[in-house]
Amino acid sequence: MSSFLARSPPSQAPTHHPSTTSLPHPAARSPSPAIGIPPHHAATIGPAGLGLGLDAGITHGSPFAAHTFVPPSGAPGFAGDRAWNTRGFEFDARGVEKRGVKLVGRKEATEAVLSEAAANEIRPYLPALARLPKTWSLLYSLDQHGISLQTLYSRCENHLGGALVAIKDSSGAVFGVWMGEGIRMSRGSYYGSGESFLFKFSDKLHVFKWTGKNDYVALCEPEYISFGGGDGHYGLYLDDTLFDGSSARCPTFGNEPLCAPGPNKSGNVSFECVGLEVWGVSSS
Repeated sequence: MSSFLARSPPSQAPTHHPSTTSLPHPAARSPSPAIGIPPHHAATIGPAGLGLGLDAGITHGSPFAAHTFVPPSGAPGFAGDRAWNTRGFEFDARGVEKRGVKLVGRKEATEAVLSEAAANEIRPYLPALARLPKTWSLLYSLDQHGISLQTLYSRCENHLGGALVAIKDSSGAVFGVWMGEGIRMSRGSYYGSGESFLFKFSDKLHVFKWTGKNDYVALCEPEYISFGGGDGHYGLYLDDTLFDGSSARCPTFGNEPLCAPGPNKSGNVSFECVGLEVWGVSSS
């Protein structure tokens, strides 16, 4: 606590941002049973002997058909248990999501921050493509890879895809941010898209989506890492010691403070970070 009071988050300075015709009624057709063929398999004869027709029970869905064709449930290639839709996709991706996500890369002895149960609660809020991967890979862990912001950047910089940062404070609260562009050093310029969001777990998962009020999504510098901004506040801030942090309401995400209640200085609630993980989510 004392270290935070001695070292407040840097104030935000201006940065670079980056007519119909009726059809004649079709003539009625009368069935003509074939010899030796059961009535329900008999062919029908069209006008002027145009050839064999279809039984009235299996006709195509056209203006000239008496009935609509209904494919039998046992037809080859038909799977009645799939959630088919009519919007151009083969099947509903919700079935894929039900399989759950698996977290890989964390050693058994590593202190966990994000559980698989928590990851699966967050997953539905990710962009559509980011919901498809079955596994999330650990890019960085405070416990597993050492306490270093530079190490965090170096382990994340080559990852292609989104990243989820999960933090645990000294009170046990878990919170963080989703960044579709991953985590990288931004060097004086904000980056990130409207798909980004802040989150926290308290009694349940709370997600704070981009409000569109500004584009201060992420500012990641050699001295600190931060997400959300405006009005002199960061939604989430952590200094280069990866220990002293703060959270405040910010216009970017319209969030409430993410961490557990703590010392409040001008709206910035401070916290001590005891766990930090960055999870890579990629469809490749």
